[in-house]
Amino acid sequence: MLTDIGKELRKLRIETDERLMDMAKRLDKSASFISAVEVGKKSPPSDFEEAVIKIYQLAGDAAEALRRAADRSRKAFTIEPSSALGRDTAALLARRINNLSDSQLKEIREILFKGSKPA
Repeated sequence: MLTDIGKELRKLRIETDERLMDMAKRLDKSASFISAVEVGKKSPPSDFEEAVIKIYQLAGDAAEALRRAADRSRKAFTIEPSSALGRDTAALLARRINNLSDSQLKEIREILFKGSKPA
């Protein structure tokens, strides 16, 4: 079964009339690696979607859809907060994320989205 990023990658290949092997060559990855990412045997590396966006010159909604798909396809995330407060907050979130309700998670998302918009 395809992961979210697998669906986006296949859609991109169809749009560009490429085979898996062609995409792998453009991304400097093996075809077996791309296939493993598509079906969820491997998580996409942290810089993977940005490489796809750059090489395929994706912008706007297409780039954002690929980023969201990559995030949904990852099993784990690595973050490196630069402050003690950031590290404490990230650790607390990591410990408690699976115990939060959907409404609490949505509330956190709203706070984070507001923080990324220019004032």
